[in-house]
Amino acid sequence: MNLSNFYFPPPAPTCRYRIDPARRLRIEEYQGSVGLEDLRATAAAVAEDPGWSPDLHGLVDFSKAKLDLTANDVLRLALLMRRDGYRTNGWLAFAVGDTAAYGLVRMLSHWSRTTDRSRIFSGREEAERWLNGHVGHVPPGFGSGFNAVYETPIRNAG
Repeated sequence: MNLSNFYFPPPAPTCRYRIDPARRLRIEEYQGSVGLEDLRATAAAVAEDPGWSPDLHGLVDFSKAKLDLTANDVLRLALLMRRDGYRTNGWLAFAVGDTAAYGLVRMLSHWSRTTDRSRIFSGREEAERWLNGHVGHVPPGFGSGFNAVYETPIRNAG
């Protein structure tokens, strides 16, 4: 049997992303089994995209994906999200399809220190609706125009 006569299509990609500059929005859509390497590859591709800016808001759609991540994988991804070049200053909306994904994304938000400006939803429409209602507002801890991150003054607690 000569296998060169057969065509084997590549497996479906687990992720695609696009940047919508008019809405100041990065949209990531995942499907199938998604692991740490898939998420790292997507983060690297987004960071290298000339349209990328830390001032973009993010919509991450995991509703058609099965997240194959350990707690250690989530921590590694969170640390990556906190590094310059990958860090975002905008609002983040996550759409998930099940409770396991909800728990993983909740850990990710906590460890990446984005809980004050991110929300997790059980569907894409609800996530988009929330994000559309927030894109005109500055997330907590960020100055006007997102470019000037300001320090919270130190208070004496005693």
